[in-house]
Amino acid sequence: MTGLPAVLAGCASSSSGPVPAAGGDCPSPGVSGDTIKIGLIYPDSGSELIENFRAVRSGVDARVAVQNANGGIHGRKVEIVWRDDQSNPAVFANVAHGLIDNEKVFGLIVESFVAGASVQWLDEAGVPATGVAIDASWTGHENLFSSSSQFSSEGAADTVGRYVHANGGTKAYVVADPTAPGTSGVVSQFKSSLQSQGIPVAGEGNYSAGASAPAHVVDGLRKSGADTLVGALRPEGFADIYAAAKAAGIRLNVVLSAAGYEKDLLAERGTNIAGMSVLARYTPFEGTSAVMRTYHTAMTTYSPELEDADQEAALSAYVSTDEMLHGLDLAGACPTRDAFITNLRQVTNYDAGGLIAPSDLSAPTAPATCFAFVKVDAAGTKFAPVPPVDGAANGFWCGKAI
Repeated sequence: MTGLPAVLAGCASSSSGPVPAAGGDCPSPGVSGDTIKIGLIYPDSGSELIENFRAVRSGVDARVAVQNANGGIHGRKVEIVWRDDQSNPAVFANVAHGLIDNEKVFGLIVESFVAGASVQWLDEAGVPATGVAIDASWTGHENLFSSSSQFSSEGAADTVGRYVHANGGTKAYVVADPTAPGTSGVVSQFKSSLQSQGIPVAGEGNYSAGASAPAHVVDGLRKSGADTLVGALRPEGFADIYAAAKAAGIRLNVVLSAAGYEKDLLAERGTNIAGMSVLARYTPFEGTSAVMRTYHTAMTTYSPELEDADQEAALSAYVSTDEMLHGLDLAGACPTRDAFITNLRQVTNYDAGGLIAPSDLSAPTAPATCFAFVKVDAAGTKFAPVPPVDGAANGFWCGKAI
């Protein structure tokens, strides 16, 4: 274990400057002479989707442990106080108030899909938060930061269209689950991106597991004459549709899902999703980059209870925590919430040390323009990163806003 903090220092925010003496010199909530208290909210119960969030605490704990092993933030150790929102918007609001009003946390790390109803009062209270933006309610608030989220409330980027075009797609069929959070925005941005590259959307279909049948979508796909299938729905549902399309003899040049970069899906449905591409805003786990090696070392060292760190929930939480720590560092030796928000909002090229595509935090409503793409091999046994056609060294396909 000797020397380990130095190995991991590359993913720790650099902090310098004196630490104010304990007492009245630094009156910010959650800040004492030797600690900074941060709240974490995520679903640990209450939904069939919670399995996707089980790794959240491991990701948060590992990133905080790395920081603390390297001296904390300006000499203060970071302390995490976590709460379960039970996948319920009312519970989220209640536990958020408890963390802010009673625990007096400085800010929040939010890995939740039910925060939407609370974002306005969090903004009005001036509480900084980092995390995952599930829907458009998160964007447009100066105090809320979500670098790893894929889509924005305003505009679109041509990147998805570029990927489809580069892989032989000429006409697309888009399928979505209208009951899933944020779906309409994702579909709109997919369509704009495809059309920007001269790829018409020949048809659209809706699919909700238990409420509709894959055959209905496949019928629409066949009639559209599309050679590209793009999905904005749960990975299992997309796998059902793709499998049905192959069984029906429909030949597709590109099959692209907004979600599904999951080992469990590969293990359970590998043959069904062979050839499927998935987009992501972070460096693929299969890569050999130094930053991914550092992430794996941190997770193995500080969160050994998580048997497999190659999970989107773990990496997303790790990045959200990194962003919180970066904001705290920029806020200075006596951090205030205003300084956190003002200084972090001026960062134009945040990438969590290379774990995610570069993000302009000064333009929170701007669409993401860089994505990584992974593709399931022909045998359905593994994911492989798809190198960008421009040969970018960081492995991300980058386009432009449209």
